[in-house]
Amino acid sequence: MRFYRNIILLLLAFTFTVSTESCSKFQQSKRQEAQRRKQFEKDKKQKEKEAEQAYEDAINRHYAMQDKTTQKMMKQTAKKSQVNREHKKDGFFKRLFTPKQKKGKSTRVGK
Repeated sequence: MRFYRNIILLLLAFTFTVSTESCSKFQQSKRQEAQRRKQFEKDKKQKEKEAEQAYEDAINRHYAMQDKTTQKMMKQTAKKSQVNREHKKDGFFKRLFTPKQKKGKSTRVGK
């Protein structure tokens, strides 16, 4: 009788230790996955920042290669395109899928 009770107690103790150990391993794997994801996002942001900086440098080099008259013409064209771009409507799909603004009551003094 005592032998069976000792075996049962031993098995119960063994199952509890194994189950708690497996939970801690699962938590560690989740933590490692979160750290890898965070590192990946950090690397991705760094690469995007470097690419943007390289693009800006290329534009500046291209501008510096031009002579004075061409630089002046480029500057005027950029300003003109900016002015023309401001008065355009939004794209068709953007207008189609954005919710319309509700008009409030007018505050005009009536007749």
